[in-house]
Amino acid sequence: MTQHMLISRIGPAFLIRTVVISYLTVLLTGCSTVVTYHANLPAGPARPAGYPIPVYTENMTVPRPCELIGTVTVAEGFFTMRGGSADEETKKIIETAWKKGADVVHISSIETPGFSRAAFRMEADLLRYADDWETIPVSTQKLVTYFDMNAPRLDPIEGVWEGAGTNPNHIVIIQDHYKPGRDFVGLILSPDNPTWREGYKKMDIKRGVQPGAYILDYYLEDFSRVEVTVILGHSQVFTLNMPTSEEEADFVTYSKIR
Repeated sequence: MTQHMLISRIGPAFLIRTVVISYLTVLLTGCSTVVTYHANLPAGPARPAGYPIPVYTENMTVPRPCELIGTVTVAEGFFTMRGGSADEETKKIIETAWKKGADVVHISSIETPGFSRAAFRMEADLLRYADDWETIPVSTQKLVTYFDMNAPRLDPIEGVWEGAGTNPNHIVIIQDHYKPGRDFVGLILSPDNPTWREGYKKMDIKRGVQPGAYILDYYLEDFSRVEVTVILGHSQVFTLNMPTSEEEADFVTYSKIR
């Protein structure tokens, strides 16, 4: 048997096996949805995996002014298998948001699997904050000087407070009338959340009607504002309970440490 005859006999079977293996590879690796990105502005520095990016649904309002970086679409491809979940597709959007340096994901549409659709189809805007969050530089020396110089006339709410709860943090509260109607400002110290920086405003505070009462505009981790009334009196502790949805709430208990 010549070499040519051997190749002729083995060749077609070999090619069939190759085609079958190739088809199965495409079928198994290409069964998920497809991510498409359309840029509107140049992307920013990539975020590390795990960076906290808030996700807002269609009817939710983003609490800070933003600019559109680009739009992400997650949709079925030719080999997409039926099923999937909105959580799985949202993860793909967030991964794209990390790569593009986005601050916010705003879902613009969700289509669920149905008779004519095998999987979830989602579109989302990737946004970047377009404003400068109010920041007052703080340092240990500046705080020591402030509290020492103003010791005789410090208000009970002024001082350094240690927070414990849903999103624990340290804050310093000082007198500040820069913003109309504000008597004090709370600034974050040594934040754990990378979206927050030291010196960022965490609270706008004004005195209440009765002595020892204060009205706080408290800013949550996504910068949304919640109004809370605190009756402090001469206490060294106060607790904030702030609903974030019908079923969930953030709570923080602050204890004065200076």
